[in-house]
Amino acid sequence: MEKAPLVKEMNAVLVGSNSSRKYLVGNLILEEAFDVGDITSCCERREGEVCGRKVTLVKAPGWLRGYDHCNTPELFKTEAILSVTPGLHGFILVVNAELSFKNINKKAIKKHMQHFFGDKVWDHTIVVFTHRDRLSYSDIEDYIRREGVPIQSLLEACGNRYHILCNDDTDNEKVKELFEKIDAMVAENSCYEIDSERIQNAESKKKEVNEKADELRLRSHQQRQNLRNLLTEPTLDLRILMVGWVFSAKSATGNKILSTEVFQSGGRTVNALKHSDKVAGRQVVIVDTPGWWKFFPARFNPSFLKPEILKGVSLCSPSPNVILLAVPVDTSFTDEQRRVTEENMRILGQRVWRHVIVLFTFGEALGDNTIEQHIESEGKPLRWLIEKCGNRYHVLDNMRKDQDQVTELLEKIEEMVAGNSSFYVSPYPDADDPRPQEDISDKATECEDEPPREITEQLSIEWDRSYWERYREGSKGIPPRFSDEESKPGSSKGEEDDDQFNRRFELEVRSEDGDRWRILLEREWSRREVAMEQTSWKYFYSPFLGAISEPDSEILWKSRNKVAKWLDTQHSSSGYGTTSNASVCSEKQYEQRIEGDVLACK
Repeated sequence: MEKAPLVKEMNAVLVGSNSSRKYLVGNLILEEAFDVGDITSCCERREGEVCGRKVTLVKAPGWLRGYDHCNTPELFKTEAILSVTPGLHGFILVVNAELSFKNINKKAIKKHMQHFFGDKVWDHTIVVFTHRDRLSYSDIEDYIRREGVPIQSLLEACGNRYHILCNDDTDNEKVKELFEKIDAMVAENSCYEIDSERIQNAESKKKEVNEKADELRLRSHQQRQNLRNLLTEPTLDLRILMVGWVFSAKSATGNKILSTEVFQSGGRTVNALKHSDKVAGRQVVIVDTPGWWKFFPARFNPSFLKPEILKGVSLCSPSPNVILLAVPVDTSFTDEQRRVTEENMRILGQRVWRHVIVLFTFGEALGDNTIEQHIESEGKPLRWLIEKCGNRYHVLDNMRKDQDQVTELLEKIEEMVAGNSSFYVSPYPDADDPRPQEDISDKATECEDEPPREITEQLSIEWDRSYWERYREGSKGIPPRFSDEESKPGSSKGEEDDDQFNRRFELEVRSEDGDRWRILLEREWSRREVAMEQTSWKYFYSPFLGAISEPDSEILWKSRNKVAKWLDTQHSSSGYGTTSNASVCSEKQYEQRIEGDVLACK
C-alpha cells in the first residue's frame, strides 16, 4: 500500500457529546491545552507544534448524550457550524468507550453531525475512542462487538476509520498514528469543503442574535434601575419557592443559595422540603418542590406533584416572595416546553407570572456567551417566557465558588417584591385565565390519555429503579462507569432486561399515535440516562439516600407488561409485527416478545 503524503499542517475539529471527553483527546494531542470539561456553547481553538507539524484543534460545542438535535440549544448549534475553517483536514468524533452505545446514541450523533456539517461529513470523519485506562485494539474491538449494530453502523458511515486514545497515552506515538490515519483519509477524500451558504446563514443569525441580546440586556438593566428606586429597605428577608421540570437543578440551586448541601441534589424530588439560613445579611427560606416531566403534558404528572407544589406554597407562609422557575441552559426551550411550562404553572393561578423570575441553571454551559444571547437564540418560545415574567431572569453557574451571583439574584428578588403586591394562590386557578373554559379543559382528551398514562407511570418506576441501581453500585464502592465487565450494562440479568426494554422504544414505529408517545418516552428516557451519568460521586454517599430500598420487581414487571399490552394494540392497528397474546406474561415471555419485535423491524 502506497504511503500517504505527509501533511505539514494538521487542522481538525473535535466533535462529540458532552460525555465524550473531547477535552481529553485535545489535551493528549496538544498537551493540556484545553480546560477539563466539554459542556460549553463556545468553540475553543488551540494551536501548537506536534510531531513536526503545526496543529490547530477546534473543540466544537457538543450535545447531551442521546439527545435529538432538536433538544440542543440553538446557540450551541450555531457555534458548532462556525467551528469549521478553510483547509480543514477532518473531524475527530470522540466516543467514550466507558459508556454503553445504543441506537439512540447513534441517531443523536448522526443528526447532530449532519445538521452541523452536512451529509458529506462522514467522508472526513474518524472516530476516536477514549478511556481512562489503557486499551489495546483487541479491547476496543471487543467493545465494538459487545455494543453491536449501533456502533458498527456509525463506524461504517465513517469508512471504518477509528483510533484509541487513553488517559495514560503520554507518548506521541499514538498521536502520530492518529495523524497518519487522518493523512490517509485526506489522501482518499481530500479536505473538507465548507458549505459557504451554511456558514453565511450561521453568521447572519449570530449577528442578529447579538444585536437583540444587547437590546434585551439594556432593557433589563433599565428596568432594574427603576425598581431599585422603589426599595425602602436595604435588605429584605426572603421566602423562595423553587419549581421546574425534573432534573432542572432546582435542588442544586437551593444548595448554592444557602451555601450548604441541605437538598437532595442528583435525585428526583418527591416531597416539598423547606430549609433556611442567613445569606448576605438576609434570612432566606427556600422550599424545593417536585418537578414535572419536560416533554409530557401536565395531565400526565404523578398524582403527588400538584399537592406537593401547593404544600410548598404553604411552607413559605404567609406566602412566597418569589417563584424561581428553573430552566436549564444546556437544553433547548421550544414551543413544546412553553406549553408544558404554562400548563404546569397554572397550578399556581394565572397571576403567578408577576411573581416569577426565570432562573437559568447550568450557567457554566454558556462559556463566554451571555444569557441574553441564549434567550434570543432560542427565539419566540423563550422570549415569550421572559416577557411573561416581566423580563425578569437570572443565570446561575454552580461551578463558580463565589457568592456574588447569589447576592445579585437576591437583589433582583428584592426589586421584584418592591414593585409587586403579595402573592396568593387562587382556590380556582383557571378563574384567572381569560381564555374560554373549553380551551383549558382536558375532558375532550381524557379517553385518549390512559395508554400514555401507563407509559409515564412505567417511566417513573424505571427512572427510580435506575437511580436505585446507581446508588447500589456507589454503596459498594463501584464507580458509575462501564469499563469492567461486572459493572457494564448487559453484565447481569436485570441489566440485560433493561437494555432490551430500552431497545423496544428505539424501534422505528409505523403507528402515528404510538409514534407520538414513544418519541416522548424516548426523550424522557434519554434525560434520565444523562442525569444519571452527570450525578456526582458524593450523591451516592449522601445521607438522603440512606432509606433507599430496592424497587419491587413484581411491580416493575406488571408495569412493563401494561406497556407491552398497549404496544401490541398499537402494532395491531398499524398492521406490523404483532404478537398474539397481549396479556400479562412471564419474564421469559416478555424477553421473547421484545426480541420478536426487534427482528420484525430489521
